[in-house]
Amino acid sequence: MPGCTGVAPYYANPTKHDFEPRIGFAWDPRGDGKMAVRGGFAIFDVFALPGFFYTQQGIQTPFFLVGTVSKPANGIGVLGTDPTSAFAQIHPPQPGCASPVGTCALTAGFMEPNPKRNYVEQWNLNVQRQITPSLTATLGYVGSHGVHMLIRGDDGDMVMPTQTSAGWLWPSNPTGKDLRPNPNFGTIRFMMFGTDSSYEAGQVNIQKRMSHGFQFGGSYTYSKSMDNDSATIAGDAFGNSITSWFWFAPQISRAVSDYNVTHSAAINGIWDVPGAKSLHGPASALLNGWELGSILKLNSGIPTTPLIGGDPMGVQNNGSDTFGIPDRVAGCDPVNHNYKSNPNGIFLGYINPSCFTLPQATPAIASQCVPFGFSPPGSKKPNPGIAGTCSNLLGNASRNSIVGPSLFNLDFSVYKNFAIRKISESSSLQFRAEFFNILNHANFAPPLPFFGASQSQLFDQTGASTGAGGLQFLVTQPRDIQFALKLIW
Repeated sequence: MPGCTGVAPYYANPTKHDFEPRIGFAWDPRGDGKMAVRGGFAIFDVFALPGFFYTQQGIQTPFFLVGTVSKPANGIGVLGTDPTSAFAQIHPPQPGCASPVGTCALTAGFMEPNPKRNYVEQWNLNVQRQITPSLTATLGYVGSHGVHMLIRGDDGDMVMPTQTSAGWLWPSNPTGKDLRPNPNFGTIRFMMFGTDSSYEAGQVNIQKRMSHGFQFGGSYTYSKSMDNDSATIAGDAFGNSITSWFWFAPQISRAVSDYNVTHSAAINGIWDVPGAKSLHGPASALLNGWELGSILKLNSGIPTTPLIGGDPMGVQNNGSDTFGIPDRVAGCDPVNHNYKSNPNGIFLGYINPSCFTLPQATPAIASQCVPFGFSPPGSKKPNPGIAGTCSNLLGNASRNSIVGPSLFNLDFSVYKNFAIRKISESSSLQFRAEFFNILNHANFAPPLPFFGASQSQLFDQTGASTGAGGLQFLVTQPRDIQFALKLIW
């Protein structure tokens, strides 16, 4: 082709010559076999090619041309309607791009052509001590660090902000012009390797092997996971995820991970109920051979992000769920801890809306702010908006700043063993009754940002309160009982 100076690889693979050391040790400091100190360190590469080709392969120019139906000017529309009304197009048509509803715009994908090496470092150190012949205790520390991690979004062709003393400010655009860098293009999926992650955890574990008819285990983990976005090659891997954060400034979304659980504990036990060896016949069959078991699971909740619905900042991100971020009221607890009911018996939302406000204009940026609810002069219903607010400012209530409800789950089981001596000395028929979530405790997911009624969206695009903040989805099943027979020989 004219102007083509040569041919080069489409992507560079940074994982051709990798050094991935793995080091581990175990030490018995007392020399009596009752204590062990263990540790290890390893590096693992994260291969780039799956990220290049998964979800991106259908739109990699210049090899593919994909058409995207342009976003309706009024934000709504149904396939098959008149393209001159509900589907008033905001992008001009492109050659070779056809749509059942009229014009469309070309879609493309951009992947960092020369990414740096993406890898994860992992390490651990623990001390284990035998307290009795059947009882051991372990105290440990584990950690990891992800380097040059993936960040992906559905549309990188977004309006760019500037960083001000009040925070990230998007251009004042009261008339709704298309201010994207590539206004004649559709969505441009992007993928770069410009973020990192970290995880640290302290662990305690106690194990008692079966002795004197009793077995017990217990563990507790105190941890913290941090990243810029928690997904891998798709932005909405988790129900509480924001689908597409800001690739140009990953520090905006630096926070605890979508899957972060600070406290996690699990306790389990089995009790072989003592029987009377002197019993025989029907009495022995009825009273002997019983076992009781239970598992208790406790952990703190996963986080969620308070949002403003719509696209109040004018990001014009056409490929993902749009959103804004409110301001956080300093010193205010964002969670209604009596969310199930108050003394008057009135149901409350989980999020305390009084702890959040619309982003506020400061004197330094007041002239560049568009108030919430503003409609320019000449429109059908001119509105000066909510004084003092700044819709095009990113609020300071950061990503994953609200911790969702904790989890409590108790499972219980009853076993009855009937010996079958005619088969063998160890043969038995076991009747099992298992009760999952025996207390029928409701464990809720946090208010989610985009699912159902979008319960973490506290304000709409005009700045009006939505009354959101409640709970909709369960993360565990209601009580479930099952019975079984098991033949052991």
